[in-house]
Amino acid sequence: MSKIKTDVVVLGAGPAGYVCAIRAADLGKNVICVEFDNLGGTCLNVGCIPSKALISAGHFMESTKHAATMGFTVETPQLDIAKLIEWKESIVKRLTGGIGMLFKNRKIEWVKGKGKIMTPNKIEVETADGKVEIECTDIVVATGSEPAPIPGFDFCEQVWSSTEALAPKELPKRLFVIGGGVIGMELGMFYAQVGTEVTVVEFMDQILPGVDPELCKIVQRKAKKAGMKIHVGSAAKSWKKTATGVEVIADIKGKEKTFEADAILLTVGRKPVTSEIGLENIGVKPDKRGFIPVNDQCCTKTPHVYAVGDATTGMMLAHKGSAQGLVAAGAICRQPGVAYDPKVVPGVIYTDPEIATTGLSEAECKERGLDIKVGRFNFGANGRAMSMQATDGLVKVIADAKDDTILGVHMVGPNVTDMISEGSLAIEGGLTVEDITLTIHPHPTLSEVFMEACEDVHGMSPHAMKK
Repeated sequence: MSKIKTDVVVLGAGPAGYVCAIRAADLGKNVICVEFDNLGGTCLNVGCIPSKALISAGHFMESTKHAATMGFTVETPQLDIAKLIEWKESIVKRLTGGIGMLFKNRKIEWVKGKGKIMTPNKIEVETADGKVEIECTDIVVATGSEPAPIPGFDFCEQVWSSTEALAPKELPKRLFVIGGGVIGMELGMFYAQVGTEVTVVEFMDQILPGVDPELCKIVQRKAKKAGMKIHVGSAAKSWKKTATGVEVIADIKGKEKTFEADAILLTVGRKPVTSEIGLENIGVKPDKRGFIPVNDQCCTKTPHVYAVGDATTGMMLAHKGSAQGLVAAGAICRQPGVAYDPKVVPGVIYTDPEIATTGLSEAECKERGLDIKVGRFNFGANGRAMSMQATDGLVKVIADAKDDTILGVHMVGPNVTDMISEGSLAIEGGLTVEDITLTIHPHPTLSEVFMEACEDVHGMSPHAMKK
């Protein structure tokens, strides 16, 4: 067994792990990153990035349907799924290769293999060339998450996780999606846009559970226009393979119904990868869902052992993980005042139209007994949205009725995933509705919709009909 010594070992190279490794190296530490798969983790390899590449292709296909309105004569595009997957993979390779270059630039060593924590200052890695023992001062657990199965629907050739849905060998004619959450709706809409018949079954009473129902209705309406069949308050019960694909039996609001499809896409959530990594050896016990408890410096109950990203409690978001990675690196390097304590963590969903949210929802404000005022403005009244033929959606701003501070911003519409940061900045900075309305927004832009929604909080939007 070969032995190595270093300052910091980061277990996992996803957005939480590789960002942590880079920051720790920038702050003067010798760093080793242990990762058994490609650099970049789920997000860059089989998650955020490849899914957005396919979604962009779906949007392109969808946009050609409106070409005649703008005076173009366009033949119906024919999709070569192999070339699309090849293009998607080229993007993934460029980004993961970029991480490798960043590691090399900072002299971060990548030990490729499966790591297991033996003591608070020792990790054992099973590599292709044998075991490697790494001694260190600090350990950061950034092992990420993986798709969660449900009873009776184990992943196989016919039952896909998001990983298989991102690299189909051929385009299915019919796809049965179990779970109308973020992944199910994002990928379901892509497949619908490129010609697949898509059926979605969601257990809760709305798609995208937890998201403002006002926003969800707009997405569901667009999904139905794209031909998607959506059943809420329903559940898949069993399935079997047939000569032509699969047969799924589902409970549709209390009535049993049979569906035929070529494949099943199971997207009921993800679970943290925290078992079999040696946590029991250092006295760290995950909670009942598998998440590792940490303090505001991302340190576990065991000194010098940190955890970040999907392995910790909270939303499973790449940007949340990266933020925690920076905090953990700062804590390890004894930076003063470093802590993970955001007011808000924005959420973005790449459906058509997109959804972006930050801060409190109306329901959460009511639960807390807050006195609020709400402003709305539709993209249908925005010139830039009209010129893009993307007028579905709105921006909703929630403000404290007492001091006018912005409590929440909820958007559904074109490019809102790029617009939401202004809302997050406003909440983090304790800005008021008036602060936004007095900030001149360029015209014609989509960002004006946020400004107009803020004006509407006080019924003063110049481009809205008086109530």
